[in-house]
Amino acid sequence: MSSTYYPLWVEKLLFLGLIALGVYAGIALQEHIDGTSLILSWFCGIPLVVLVLTEGIGRIFQSTLSK
Repeated sequence: MSSTYYPLWVEKLLFLGLIALGVYAGIALQEHIDGTSLILSWFCGIPLVVLVLTEGIGRIFQSTLSK
């Protein structure tokens, strides 16, 4: 019985990278939008995008690396 090891550190590293990219995007958005839409993007939009990207890319990694 052969089992492969899925490296969780890859997913954690990706998550940290996407958080850093989200912080950068939040700072860059200050030049383009302001007011309520900026606050909503900081507290709702960017964290949701980071979560969806992390989950999607993590599932792709898991399905390809654990075969």
